[in-house]
Amino acid sequence: MVKLAIIEDTPMVKDILTAYFDDQPGFELASVAESAEEFLKFHLHKGIDLVLCDIGLPGKSGTEVAWIIKRKFPHIRVVMFTVFEDKDKIFESLKAGASGYLLKKTPLPQIKSALLDVMNDGAAMSPSIALKVIEYFKNSTKIKDSDDNLTPREVEVIEQIKQGVNNKEIGENLFITVDTVKYHIRKIYEKLQVRSRVELLNYYQGAYE
Repeated sequence: MVKLAIIEDTPMVKDILTAYFDDQPGFELASVAESAEEFLKFHLHKGIDLVLCDIGLPGKSGTEVAWIIKRKFPHIRVVMFTVFEDKDKIFESLKAGASGYLLKKTPLPQIKSALLDVMNDGAAMSPSIALKVIEYFKNSTKIKDSDDNLTPREVEVIEQIKQGVNNKEIGENLFITVDTVKYHIRKIYEKLQVRSRVELLNYYQGAYE
């Protein structure tokens, strides 16, 4: 059961999300807030698994919320929910610790699927956002010199992650099982001393700035 929190200041969007996820098997709607301040003061607790957060909130932004949540409760996943496709906003939120970036025009079933993906160590990104991430990394395929201990298979997995591919798709693309994908990802995290896909992306982003 995924304990979900929603932070959304647009009443219609908030009501639609609330009604949908309140009725979805596998989800428990833990809290709904209209601002970062309301959520951080009254709703943030370690029992939450996942936060779907509007990026353009009044007061503190969604990016600030992600930064605060990840530092207080690193296990909580945060997915940004927004109308913005701006590259800077995307990478600001990812650097803050967000596990995904979904556009508000995304159909509800796809939002649900993306959130479940995040809970399975995947990344939630709308297709147009994923393209921007791919574009950013397309010329960043070489591995840093300090990463010589990575195996060829681990390098292949990293390249898949850079493209925003989830574990199931990585397995299909590389003709290996999902369990094997997860094993390689664990080994990659150990070798590079990172704890999540976001930190992995930040690791390689820093290598080419």
